[in-house]
Amino acid sequence: MQKYQKELTPVAYEPSGLKLKHFEIAPNKGCFRTHWHDRIELLRVCQGEIFVGYDTNISKICADQIMIIPPHTPHKGFAGNHALSYDVLMFDIRSFYNDSEVSRKYLPAIYDGRARFRCVSDETELVECLDNIRDIATHTPDSLEITSQVYKLLHLLLRHCLTEFKMESKTDNIARGFVEYIEKNFDQDLTTEAMSTHFGYTSAHFCRKFKEATGLTPIDYLRIYRLEEAYKLIKKGNRNVSDIAFSCGFHDPNYFTRSFKAHFGEPPTHFIHLSEK
Repeated sequence: MQKYQKELTPVAYEPSGLKLKHFEIAPNKGCFRTHWHDRIELLRVCQGEIFVGYDTNISKICADQIMIIPPHTPHKGFAGNHALSYDVLMFDIRSFYNDSEVSRKYLPAIYDGRARFRCVSDETELVECLDNIRDIATHTPDSLEITSQVYKLLHLLLRHCLTEFKMESKTDNIARGFVEYIEKNFDQDLTTEAMSTHFGYTSAHFCRKFKEATGLTPIDYLRIYRLEEAYKLIKKGNRNVSDIAFSCGFHDPNYFTRSFKAHFGEPPTHFIHLSEK
């Protein structure tokens, strides 16, 4: 089952449709908090090692290995005992859809999670292709050659790392409906009982199907989505914590503040002050 989450902080892609970033992280430091997004990311370790929490597992990625993070997959990362250096290639696979039969078969399956991959790879072809994309994008970011290399990269992922492939089913559409309902009504007084009634399920059955689809309980998903929306409001310049809390479905500003700090590592006032600078 796949995981769905809208991109809350859109990435500014290059003309090629890609975004490349390089990171240098001190030993035993956090790299990124738990999050997920619409894009696919490939994390290539240059030096050191990174531990990435992916679904319910933690994987270690060492130098010259790649971590594959599909769309809609919760993940977090932290450095090992040595200085860490890594590159991240990210892109929205929907930007590379076309009308060919092979594209219609495989690319949407990658986007919605019906194509599942081995999360860590050291396949030489794959590493070299990723490095080649990085080098081309660094020197000629608007080159059409990058597009051809992206399709080659997708081919190599399917060839070397694919572990499961499913055709789209009615169940997939139901799961998408669950998440879209929460994201459309997150500011309302949603409860598990109310959501399960809306879809005509018992609470237990609804919770089970939702967790299969997202890896989270409905309430956990709702809480995280509300917090991400709150962060988005702060970035837009909203400064009143109580107003932000209520507009995102939190009836208790103190609970909102505690939840926000647990999720982002700092209270909302910290980010409000940053936005004022």
